[in-house]
Amino acid sequence: MAFIDASFERFRPGQWFDGWILERVRERRGTVAVPFHLEYRHIYVMPTRFGAWFGVLLGLTVVGGLNFNNNMALLFGFTLAAIAQLTSFLAYRNLVGLTLNSIQAEPVFAGEAANFRLFINNPEPRYRYTVQLRCAESADTVDIEPNRSGCMVLQQQTGIRGWMQMEPFNLESRIPLGLFRAWSVIIPFTRCLVYPQPASNPPPLPRTGRGDDGLAKAGEGDQFHGLREYRPGDPLRSVAWRTSARHDKLYSQVMETPREEACELNWYLMGALGPEDKLSILTAWVLRAERRQIPYSLELPADALPAALGKEHRDACLKILALYGT
Repeated sequence: MAFIDASFERFRPGQWFDGWILERVRERRGTVAVPFHLEYRHIYVMPTRFGAWFGVLLGLTVVGGLNFNNNMALLFGFTLAAIAQLTSFLAYRNLVGLTLNSIQAEPVFAGEAANFRLFINNPEPRYRYTVQLRCAESADTVDIEPNRSGCMVLQQQTGIRGWMQMEPFNLESRIPLGLFRAWSVIIPFTRCLVYPQPASNPPPLPRTGRGDDGLAKAGEGDQFHGLREYRPGDPLRSVAWRTSARHDKLYSQVMETPREEACELNWYLMGALGPEDKLSILTAWVLRAERRQIPYSLELPADALPAALGKEHRDACLKILALYGT
């Protein structure tokens, strides 16, 4: 028995068969676009390793019953075989009719894991138990209620910047006894944007550029901006007592945070560094300027953006850096 188990681990017939199915699906169906509805022709059913050994045990039971002319052993073997055959139908029924509604992935930086969120809808008035998604690097399981949707997450490790295609994955079910595995191979047409990896120790932000020099941002800060009438909830330390005493009315001080001059993130400021090193430094500069709320512009040989701030500006800059030269 130990020798046979070692042989299974060595040759891994299940993985070889899954690879053969994947190539067949790739040739005949190709990539799929969401929403994708699982029909009977999309689902395969095969015994699991546990189910295969269970089948061997049933075969030995039937052979023993025939050899010793034992009707009870034969009845027991055929009853278990009927139950096992029924579980194959239940595993198939747990998948058929499901709909893959959408796949979403937020951009990540190179070296991080991309999280693909998959939303699967159950349009029928019955539960779908232990529906599993599995790819080469991760797996996730969910129970989907009747007429509801479930969300699962598959992770995929990123390598280089740019668009990363989502790997094929399996939608599986092994209920109720784990004797049979029903699964469908899905090759999605889904991508995740991978930003360049930020430099760990970038140079200081460049001080070239023209921004809102001299303007200030009112709010929390350490420099005086002006006065306004007191509002309920203002801290007592902000009350201008002398001014309030002269006018017989409470006034509050408004402080400000000076805004620094915009910085220009320019490809040509980094000398003879390699392209990937430059992109890494520019990525770190974008994140640092955004964190410090310093307006910044971006200039590359093939593209440029004017000085601005905010999440949309940051994402636009990072996308240009991620797709440079691709």
